[in-house]
Amino acid sequence: MSELRRYERDPHVEAAGVGLGPGDGSRAVAIGGGHGLNRSLAALTHVVDHVTAVVTVADDGGSSGRLRRDLGVVPPGDMRMAMAALSPRQELVDILQFRFDRGELDGHSLGNLIMIAAADLAGDDLVEGLDRIGGVLGIRGRVLPCTTTPLDLCAQVAGIEIRGQVRIARTRGVEQVSIDPPDAVAAPQAVEAIRRADLIVLGPGSLYTSIIPNLLVPGIAEAIAASDAPVAYVANLREQVGETEGMTLEDHLDALHRHAVGVEVTALVGHQGDRPRGEGAPLQIRPEELRLRVKDVVCGDLLDGEDGHDPLKLADLLEQLLRGS
Repeated sequence: MSELRRYERDPHVEAAGVGLGPGDGSRAVAIGGGHGLNRSLAALTHVVDHVTAVVTVADDGGSSGRLRRDLGVVPPGDMRMAMAALSPRQELVDILQFRFDRGELDGHSLGNLIMIAAADLAGDDLVEGLDRIGGVLGIRGRVLPCTTTPLDLCAQVAGIEIRGQVRIARTRGVEQVSIDPPDAVAAPQAVEAIRRADLIVLGPGSLYTSIIPNLLVPGIAEAIAASDAPVAYVANLREQVGETEGMTLEDHLDALHRHAVGVEVTALVGHQGDRPRGEGAPLQIRPEELRLRVKDVVCGDLLDGEDGHDPLKLADLLEQLLRGS
């Protein structure tokens, strides 16, 4: 594996969330949500100078779902996890990720509450609130919602509409997904980040409930389609029970193209090595079939010791794509 670069946040840059470390100012955008997005974010901090997370806001489960229903806010959980992945300050990350286990706050993450408070203190400006938190956490990059409008996710399954991210994630045979409202406006900061990116990364993560919802927000897919940067889809290690059960990687790419018209995924990054454990059949890398849909198929051993994507190993493959662009 090539030697990977590591940068510290530039202490002289005061603008929260937009500071660059040393180097050539290379930029990447990672799009998705949940734990999968965090692996790409952690990887990209070793590859480029500035990382922007563009995060789905369709979550309706857990602490985020409760806060969304109680307060009418954009669900903060996926953005909180992205902040944690980009911050070098582990003591603050531990506080951000603290979860209450009793009383009225049982199940809530402290970081979720902090994010809502920060947006409120910024005059109900979610992006400004996120930038302020990013400054405290010392992230070398930015965490942005795909839109500041809370989204409901809908899916068509055998002619029946299923509503809600949690329900869709448990459902096999998803044919099409859509967002409500369909005319939600993309966060302009997210569109600008995509426009300036040298590398755009989709996933890994839940295809229909974490990745595609971002691409359905008007303006996001259009910005990707207009970019000259390579667009890499980082494949999951295995099928997701329910949501993508029985789907091949070719099916994943077809679904992306079907939902994000005009977006060309130029590379697939996948695992070749030991069989991953856990629920769901391993996703097979078939280069000949995949190259009918993407220009580059970049593979390697991506497993970490906990049976997920290893950020350093993933960084090596993403660096290859960036250097080859």
